[in-house]
Amino acid sequence: MAESMTPSPTAPHLAKRDLVYLTPERLDEFFAAVVHGFHDDYVAAKWEPHRKVFEPERSFGFQVDGRWISTCGAYSRRLTVPGGTVPVAAVTLVTVQPSYRRRGLLTEMMKHQLYDIYERNAEPVALLWASESAIYGRYGYGHACPQVRLSGKTKTTAFRPDVDLGTGSVGEVERDEAIPIIKPLHQNVLSRRVGALNRNDDWWVVKWHDPEQWRHGSSAYRFALHYDRRGHPDGYLAFRVKNDWSESGAEVSVEELDADTAVARAALWRFVLDLDLVRRFVRHNAPLDDSVRYLLADRRAVKAEDQDGTYARLVDVPRALEARRYLADLDVTIRIEDPLLTHNTGILRLETGREGAAVTRVTRGRRRPDLIMNVRDLSAIYLGGTSLAALVRAGLVAERTKGIAAATAAAFGWSQPPFCPDFF
Repeated sequence: MAESMTPSPTAPHLAKRDLVYLTPERLDEFFAAVVHGFHDDYVAAKWEPHRKVFEPERSFGFQVDGRWISTCGAYSRRLTVPGGTVPVAAVTLVTVQPSYRRRGLLTEMMKHQLYDIYERNAEPVALLWASESAIYGRYGYGHACPQVRLSGKTKTTAFRPDVDLGTGSVGEVERDEAIPIIKPLHQNVLSRRVGALNRNDDWWVVKWHDPEQWRHGSSAYRFALHYDRRGHPDGYLAFRVKNDWSESGAEVSVEELDADTAVARAALWRFVLDLDLVRRFVRHNAPLDDSVRYLLADRRAVKAEDQDGTYARLVDVPRALEARRYLADLDVTIRIEDPLLTHNTGILRLETGREGAAVTRVTRGRRRPDLIMNVRDLSAIYLGGTSLAALVRAGLVAERTKGIAAATAAAFGWSQPPFCPDFF
């Protein structure tokens, strides 16, 4: 009697692949494929909080022989834009298994997802973090929220003599005490920070999920609050400390720091830099305008290294442009090229004023475009984090009407550089 044989896996070059949407009962194997795509081992318990924010109906990938060989998904979030907020598709979990690289799977998934976002008619903008900066530009994503890594030695961080630390205090508190207080504080500053995302209760759990395996030798999250002179919390800090006595001292890592006032921000940074036994500080993902860069008496005491932040992609250009406000009145026509979402291609007239913005389509020949750009560069300038003038100087945007680039750049700017503190 012949033994039953287990069918051998299909060779990648002979495989028939199927695009499949996720169903809830296959969530673990989908997560496992995602983690494998980032060269790690899947441990279900570490990903438990993500189940509550996960949206299976927006998650899909390719399968071969019933196995996931690529993955892609999105979360439904809300993005702070200049002067308001807009629904956004927060793109996530994008992987292709090593055996199936360079076979067009990523391009097919990105196209499919962009069409899906547009057809939902709910989110005019998509947002993502890029594992590699060279990947997503070809799908129309522009680098919209730059950030920096800040680091230095704590002994050289004296503040300028005119820095006001106020008459309040900073107190360390337990995690369960801190988070209910931090939530409304974060909400207060959210409207001012372009690029930030809303957090519901489930996203707050994800934000501070803290498995030991993810700490890389550092402490668990620690929390501190700044109290004003009346004893009311008006700022918060989340940090870790990593001891390394062979390097003559510990390192403090600032995970999040924000406040309602300049005094509170300064006092929170002073708390960080004055921690006993700590000799170095780092903030891996900091906004370009982080206060510590200006508070120090010696600016060379803090090292700032450019980093990628989030990438934006305008899916419905007219709706996206009308959703934000502008710093100056403007009347400009822009020729937009969008090879993937051709409904965006054409000449648009953007008029901005105190009442907001209006976008209308211009028939070819009726009015000569003032600017010519592709959707990637329009997406990059959308939140005010990338300079249109710089793109013109680089030859990536064509100016057809003299002086219009400077006027448009001024209108698209904002009082604060954009920053997204939420990974997804």
